[in-house]
Amino acid sequence: MQKQITYYENLVESFLGTSNIDPISPHFELMRFEDIPNTIQDGTSNPFRLNAFVIGFVTGGKFNLSISNEVYEMKKNSIYFTSPWHIRQYANIENWQGYILFFTPDYIFQYPQGEYIFREFRFFHTENGMVVTPKESTIDILKTQFDKMYALLHSDYPDRMKMLFHHINLFLYECKAAFGIDNNLPVSGKETTLNNFLQTLNNYFMELNKGEMDKPLTLKYVATKMHLHPTYLSNLLKQQTGKTAAQLVRERLILEAQSLLKNTDMTIAEIAYYLHFKDNSNFAKFFRHQTSVSPSDYREQAKLTRM
Repeated sequence: MQKQITYYENLVESFLGTSNIDPISPHFELMRFEDIPNTIQDGTSNPFRLNAFVIGFVTGGKFNLSISNEVYEMKKNSIYFTSPWHIRQYANIENWQGYILFFTPDYIFQYPQGEYIFREFRFFHTENGMVVTPKESTIDILKTQFDKMYALLHSDYPDRMKMLFHHINLFLYECKAAFGIDNNLPVSGKETTLNNFLQTLNNYFMELNKGEMDKPLTLKYVATKMHLHPTYLSNLLKQQTGKTAAQLVRERLILEAQSLLKNTDMTIAEIAYYLHFKDNSNFAKFFRHQTSVSPSDYREQAKLTRM
């Protein structure tokens, strides 16, 4: 374990921390799992955050992937999706094969259509990532999309990075069809509010992880960032999710606390300070009220589940 979760601002920082891979771009990369050096494959990696959306497509071998508070057993034909705010950790890697795609928010938001990636594709909205195994009939279709993107990235087309943006969209639409998600759901104003709310929460923790946030996470903070009155925001989210904005803020704060307790060796007092609680007892009281267990008991339970 380590003191805090390592945060990588871009792909160059990430690869320097784990291997000698030199990415084609600090904001976009597509590589084969089998090309990742053995130094990563030996043992368990340290938990980390990377400022990128990640899509992994496993075509062979197996490994365990922790995404925030969930551990997934990845095997042939598994596809996983993670977002910049997720904490990831790899373990028990055995002859992994397939593709892993990285693209940062800077990459997708440089294009006018980039905002639709987050809004349209729900794969990136989940608290603990998303792992799916598509139907056999769609495996070849999805693999072909990765093959095309890989070939394009390593070509000499002068506009290949622009072209890859559109290939990502095509791949994600193929995923929606393969996973049985309705492609024609309209995006209402309420859904846009929910998406913006989630993005504001996640941006808060990204800034916190970089040491650039000096305020506690509160409903007032989120509503101010969204330029909405807290009551109005809460009413909109209550209609959309069945939960108030304050409930959703508390749940996201607990998720972060649980991730830190599980994935770092920070003391409980250090976690309380890091999350901007007034003191250790205030944090412990909040944690117990939300989870029915103390932070120390949660950490011990998490250790037992890993044995």
